[in-house]
Amino acid sequence: MTLSILNFIMTQAEFELEWNAPEDYVVCHTSGSTGRPKEIRLKKDFMRASARRTIDFFALDEHSRLHTCLDFRYIASKMMTVRAEVAHCTLTSEPPSSDPLQDMAADERIDLVSVVPAQMGSVLDAAERRSGIRNFLIGGSSIPPLLRRRIALSGYKAWESYGMTETASHIALRPVEESGREPFHTLPGITVSLSAEGCLQIRLPGEEDEIVTTDLAEVISSTEFRLLGRADNCIISGGIKIIPEDLESMLGPFIGFDYCISSLPDEKWGERAVLVVATGESLLPESFLRKAITVRLNQFRKSLALGPKAPKEIVLLKDFPFTSTGKLDRKRLKEMI
Repeated sequence: MTLSILNFIMTQAEFELEWNAPEDYVVCHTSGSTGRPKEIRLKKDFMRASARRTIDFFALDEHSRLHTCLDFRYIASKMMTVRAEVAHCTLTSEPPSSDPLQDMAADERIDLVSVVPAQMGSVLDAAERRSGIRNFLIGGSSIPPLLRRRIALSGYKAWESYGMTETASHIALRPVEESGREPFHTLPGITVSLSAEGCLQIRLPGEEDEIVTTDLAEVISSTEFRLLGRADNCIISGGIKIIPEDLESMLGPFIGFDYCISSLPDEKWGERAVLVVATGESLLPESFLRKAITVRLNQFRKSLALGPKAPKEIVLLKDFPFTSTGKLDRKRLKEMI
């Protein structure tokens, strides 16, 4: 298979050739957000079964139209092709960009469009409201708190997905709401449990073995769960376990900038949690920014019972590093701070 030379992306037509090839599997690659990308062979019947669950959830049929703004090298767009085939409906696509849907009329009807969080932010920034889009399917990375709030207040019907290449896209969905505490609900036939290490385990219909993830979770029932963060992102400070993603959720969108939690080496405690803030193109002096953020952080220390988990330092960066699939690259971030 020869990919397009334009940014080395795969197009819809190129993936359709692969999908219609005689092999009973499709070669996929993981995003590489937690290590080197891995090659995975997914059975086409396995992918069709995943597609049917999504089709049923969104009530798609032969009259529906799907659209993707993502690269067909990755599972999100591959699965949109499979859903269109199984539902006998229309799929359209566009080259991946940070400013999607610009060539469409604002009222053009789309039943389901797949985007990553950064692209959803561009949709919200656009002057014209996309009145014809019934559902946004957001995946690829977690949604930053400020963006989450904007989506929740926008009036758009948006769904946050949880899944991975190994599961042929999402196994659970939740509506995007402001707090980020709404649990994920698994699609029909899929159940979850916790490993001895507190990580999420997924059982798919008809599969003998569970898929064991590195995602720390709170399992509410066999079909509901909340994500806490990745086990490999855990910060151990003076024997206290700090999950960056969980602490980010607790802090909420009060800082006024995009932010995340990382760590720096500490001679006494081993590691110390730090608050990293992306300032973007702000013209405010660094000293003013630090003071304003410190005041706000102190206001929330007691009310959120942060205690020893509270960030010990503020680090300012212009921008965060991201992987090719739009996920925060926490490993590179540590190198930058």
